[in-house]
Amino acid sequence: MDFNKARTFICVVDSGGVTLAANRLLRTQQAISLQLQQLEKELELNLFHRQGPKILLTSDGERLYQLFKPQLLAMENAVLDLKSSKQKTKGLIRVGAWMEQAVNYLPEMIRLFKQQYPFVEFELVIAEDVEIERLLKSNAIDIGLQVYCQDKKIFKCEPIYRQPLLPVVSRGYLKKHQAPKEIIDTFDMPLLDYSNEYSAYNHWIKKNARDWLPQAQKKVRAITTSNNVVLKQLVLQGLGFGFLHQESIQAELDVGELTPLFGSQKSQENQNIFVELEVLYKRKHALGFVHQEFIALLHENKASWMPPCL
Repeated sequence: MDFNKARTFICVVDSGGVTLAANRLLRTQQAISLQLQQLEKELELNLFHRQGPKILLTSDGERLYQLFKPQLLAMENAVLDLKSSKQKTKGLIRVGAWMEQAVNYLPEMIRLFKQQYPFVEFELVIAEDVEIERLLKSNAIDIGLQVYCQDKKIFKCEPIYRQPLLPVVSRGYLKKHQAPKEIIDTFDMPLLDYSNEYSAYNHWIKKNARDWLPQAQKKVRAITTSNNVVLKQLVLQGLGFGFLHQESIQAELDVGELTPLFGSQKSQENQNIFVELEVLYKRKHALGFVHQEFIALLHENKASWMPPCL
């Protein structure tokens, strides 16, 4: 049966009537009366003798009250104890992550976690995939957030984050250069890209113009970096076009400092590529309670960080 109905029933009896119970529970009298009727219907028992505004218990109602009251108190006390224990829990969570996730994603997740566990400490290490896995293997960190897991035999990896990477140019760049009309026009534009195997441009060409991928792979990059924050500043300086995480540039898009490569964001939705992030930890390493709780929180909140791929 519904816990709320049991709680309402106890409150009505303790209050001596529906009106006071409604005030205590911050609900309407009609809502309280409806819950009592539904409770009697579900249990197929008459719980009350109704005499005007007063409600008197039947023998069945009295017996149910005696059974419910201690159980309800035990449950409420258990919840209070659980909350209290979380407020006192201490520990250290060492997380390895790329710079962009440390800037745009982790602060919100840590804020949510520390609402429940205020005394848990965090140590953030900024690194890329290979270094994150090395740190995990040596137990220098507990959890990694990365793009590509190299050794899935050692590590368990689960997706928790996905965001579109938008090809954008700055307002300053478009004042000096003509905007491209088609994807092939980008071969003549200065490209600011992520380094080596993380090239967003190659990924984008592979999705939208696969036949041109060999040519794209030969394209000289004007500047390469592994840091999304640095790449954003390079694009803002008008040095070329680049692919940036949408949540990290939304303010610049709103005011027109940055512009999607082919006009409005909506017109290029089917051209978007996505960066996906996984939470990583050693399969044979026993994680502590606070580490397990933090991973659970990442999973609980991943829906808001993982829009569907088009």
